[in-house]
Amino acid sequence: MTQGSSTSLKHMWDTRPHRIPKDAGGRAVIAGVCVGFGQRYKVDPVAVRIAFVILGLAFGGGIFAYLLCWMFMPRVGLNITPAKAIVTPKEQLSPREIEERKPGWWLLIGLIVFLPALSQAADVRGALISFVAFFFVWYVTYASNPEPPADPNGNDLVWRG
Repeated sequence: MTQGSSTSLKHMWDTRPHRIPKDAGGRAVIAGVCVGFGQRYKVDPVAVRIAFVILGLAFGGGIFAYLLCWMFMPRVGLNITPAKAIVTPKEQLSPREIEERKPGWWLLIGLIVFLPALSQAADVRGALISFVAFFFVWYVTYASNPEPPADPNGNDLVWRG
């Protein structure tokens, strides 16, 4: 099946990984972003962690990219992201979805604080390179494995604790 680039990017976004934190059964170190990428694209989460660290050390954008992923990746078992949870009225959220609001606000604050620090601490070109590298690797990984696993809720994890 041949897809146009906009259709392909939309499918990549629609099938993005779910975060799989420790309390959901993953071997997450922080928020389950790397475990989610590992489960979705069938790669070792340690390799994903190393990639974020390399981006952070080499170009300065690894932490910011990780925070963005945390903000826009839904938690396993939910369809709402922390970003969507903070813009959705509480009355429209389930009790589990309301729990995503607190990390959403903290992430928003962290992203607002970290963005100026990123541009002042490093050359802005370095941050741009890290974002382009991150999305390039994500797209290449997606292109090699465009369909998500049969069980998107993490029940097929091989990295359980």
